[in-house]
Amino acid sequence: MDSSNPAIPASENVQPEAREPFLADSLAVGLLVSLSMTVVQRAVGFARSIGFCKFLDEETLGQWAMALCFINLITPIFLLGLPGSIVRYVEHFRRRGQLQAFIYRIVFGTAVLTLLAATSMLVCPGRYAELIFRDPNVVQPVFALATCLVATIIFNFMEHLVSGLRQVRVASLMQFVHSVGFTLLAISWMAIGGGVSGLILTFAAAAMLGCVPAAWVLMRNWSGLQRSDDPLTHRSLARRIAPYAASLWAINLIGNLFDLSDRYMILHFSVGGPSVGQAMVGEYFSARLLPIFLLSLGTLIGGSLMPYLTADWESGRKRRVNLRLRKTLLLLSGAFAFGSAVGMLIAPWMFNNLLDGRYTQALAVMPIAFVFCAWSGLIIVAENYLWCAEKGKLIGIALTLGLLANILLNRLLLPTMGLYGAMLATAIANLVVLLMVLYFMSTQGFVFDRSIGFALILPATLLAGPYFALLAIAAVMATSLHTQRYLGEVLAEFRQHAVKLQSRLANSSLANLFTPRLHS
Repeated sequence: MDSSNPAIPASENVQPEAREPFLADSLAVGLLVSLSMTVVQRAVGFARSIGFCKFLDEETLGQWAMALCFINLITPIFLLGLPGSIVRYVEHFRRRGQLQAFIYRIVFGTAVLTLLAATSMLVCPGRYAELIFRDPNVVQPVFALATCLVATIIFNFMEHLVSGLRQVRVASLMQFVHSVGFTLLAISWMAIGGGVSGLILTFAAAAMLGCVPAAWVLMRNWSGLQRSDDPLTHRSLARRIAPYAASLWAINLIGNLFDLSDRYMILHFSVGGPSVGQAMVGEYFSARLLPIFLLSLGTLIGGSLMPYLTADWESGRKRRVNLRLRKTLLLLSGAFAFGSAVGMLIAPWMFNNLLDGRYTQALAVMPIAFVFCAWSGLIIVAENYLWCAEKGKLIGIALTLGLLANILLNRLLLPTMGLYGAMLATAIANLVVLLMVLYFMSTQGFVFDRSIGFALILPATLLAGPYFALLAIAAVMATSLHTQRYLGEVLAEFRQHAVKLQSRLANSSLANLFTPRLHS
């Protein structure tokens, strides 16, 4: 009896082609999804802010604002820039088959620093309460903040990871789930009379809920990453990322000081005592109620753009990095100016109806707030070039000069011009930072053209009124060949990907829009 196996057809011997995990989203789709999610999230956030004002008394609302400020500003400083380095170096270590080893090391370092930070809050709650709330007896929210700190760090870590892998839709979904989840949980908690400690815990719960999309995608694809036989040593890793992480940490520190300096100066150097200073700070926050949209958009666009610029930079396509940044800065500046003009037109109705006619000073200085928020958003995008060139220290120098300018100008203008002087000082300080960042970019090979000049000027036209700004935008679009070409390229790319997206919708479920595409 013949025991040999029958011949197996050649087609059955063919092994399936290995699937490449985490196939990157295109830049056009990434930016489109990011923009859409930003609009929705800001709308949800605006509604949430109205709910906070309705359900919370002034003291509790102030405690919540300080708690959120502490989490957002202190978290990056606690972590020494380690999670922030993921976006920059994911592509570097992925190409070498060392991504898993890189991430495991960063996870360990982040976990140790997180444990130390949370433990310090639990051991010394009175000191943290005095730092955050100026009242050493308000310790219960500090315990909630320790939990919230851990949850926020986990959320930020996973968001950095999926963003570095260019899974922009997943990162956007994380932010969306976090924002909507927090809104629903917070409004429900406040409706039953909950206090600030529970509100902080709802923020932590929403952060963990927002991690679910990233966890699902990572579990599905993590094992498929290539692994190199060349081990990643601690020394080589430290030499590679330590300068970047240190620069990022220093810049976070300087940036946080830059962000807080104007409010600190308003509170302590305004004429009329503490009550007048606190009221002026309230006017300052109200003046940024709409302009803050520009900062959110700039942050999201800058974060979404960074992995694509890094991939081009690592591949030696520096001219493409240059072109992408010029195009993004010009179009984003135009979008900022247009959105700001529309915001200035609707602001009087909003203040008179939603805010009951309060904050008249805020309404008067809102054009300046739109200008410096637009410039600040452009800074966030432009500095990506220096991060790619691993020249983060130059960003720190630019921010330091802006911080000094802000303090000096506020000291000079605030006592005589009040809130208007403070806003003007902040606008000039942001312009100083933007000009210095652009100058440092030129020293690292960035090539300027007329489009950068338009990007600088368009936000400033808002000072002449919304209609003048709209006319300026129309004039640039009609006369600038760069603008026409860049806009045409972007629209063509969006149309191309819209066709692909429509095809995917026809062949898959809606949920697949938020899963990474794999080679078959």
